[in-house]
Amino acid sequence: MLADRLGFAHLNSGLLYRAAAFLAERAKVPLTAGDLLAAEVARHQLQLRHDPILGSVVVIDGVVREAELMSRAISEGASQVAKHQAVRNLFLAVQRTAFLPLGIVAEGRDMGTVVFPDAPVKFFVDARLEIRAARRVEQLRAKGQGADIESVSAELAARDERDATRATAPMKPASGAVIVDNSDTPLEQTVELMLGLVRSRMWAGSQR
Repeated sequence: MLADRLGFAHLNSGLLYRAAAFLAERAKVPLTAGDLLAAEVARHQLQLRHDPILGSVVVIDGVVREAELMSRAISEGASQVAKHQAVRNLFLAVQRTAFLPLGIVAEGRDMGTVVFPDAPVKFFVDARLEIRAARRVEQLRAKGQGADIESVSAELAARDERDATRATAPMKPASGAVIVDNSDTPLEQTVELMLGLVRSRMWAGSQR
């Protein structure tokens, strides 16, 4: 929504790691084998594109993959894939060149710390675990996938712990990031808050 309001492209970096997990599953590559995973990913052409209906999509060897990447199994696999530096290295250039020369709103757990450390505006968006779990269950059920709040909460908690403590690009607020807790704030209000800050900084930058 923020990207739409700004007229920017939306970069969903998590799609790349979902794509890697999808490729690993298809090739029967263990998610613990970083070098093998990187070699398998390198065999394929991955691109991020902006679809007018779907938004940010990942294209694997010329084919848009959307439904296949949204399962709970792939979501869990993506977090495990993301631990491996060899895989992350493959995706740096893909992310930094996606959608050029458009402005972008980049979404991902290391966008402000690793991929775009010089971004003029950085946000760290968070919410209480029970709120995030309820939202995730709603998303999954809307896609026709079975889900219960207890198992989804456990999966999210485990992923948070894994992502925050991994040695490679751990999840943490970037230097200078604005912390946004939207546990109890309506979505539109959250977007308005972020939009106001982006516009104020863009305006300040244009006056220098």
